[in-house]
Amino acid sequence: MKISIVSSSTRTGRISHRIALALEKAIHEKGHQAEVIDLAELALPPFEERFSLLENPSAELQDLNQKLIATEAFIFLSPEYNGAISSGLKNFIDLFAKDPFSAKPIGVATGSTGAMGGVRAAYQLQQNILTINAFPHPRMLMVGKMDQVLDEKGTIVDPSYGRSQDGFLTAFLDFAQRLSS
Repeated sequence: MKISIVSSSTRTGRISHRIALALEKAIHEKGHQAEVIDLAELALPPFEERFSLLENPSAELQDLNQKLIATEAFIFLSPEYNGAISSGLKNFIDLFAKDPFSAKPIGVATGSTGAMGGVRAAYQLQQNILTINAFPHPRMLMVGKMDQVLDEKGTIVDPSYGRSQDGFLTAFLDFAQRLSS
């Protein structure tokens, strides 16, 4: 199964990207293809219109759209900023809208340096996923104290987080495989 992890923090000194790196490694270890789509590297334009209605989308946007269409399942990863998902992720969702996501499984992962792990952003993100006609997995990965459970390279340093991530991925991959068959 081909899974894209959308890492949505574009902030200098971001920490949540560590979660994307850890998920990518674990998905590979479980025998699936995984790729991180790093919004910090893309420089998406501010939302003016959905991709499908743009008159002259850039080659970069066209390539990204094809990559999204070819993806079988997604994990949307967002830090919690002021009780909400990152503006970069909202822009990404609005730009590509429904076409590449429709009827596909999407897992929710959030993180914060606080103990709650981005719970408000996680619930908001599940609602956004429903509006793009996708299927949010009910189990979410909410990573509290993300600066303490993963190092800069995405290596798990807290075994309890490792168990939580493994439980999330096992359930999500089963869900995604059932939907795709």
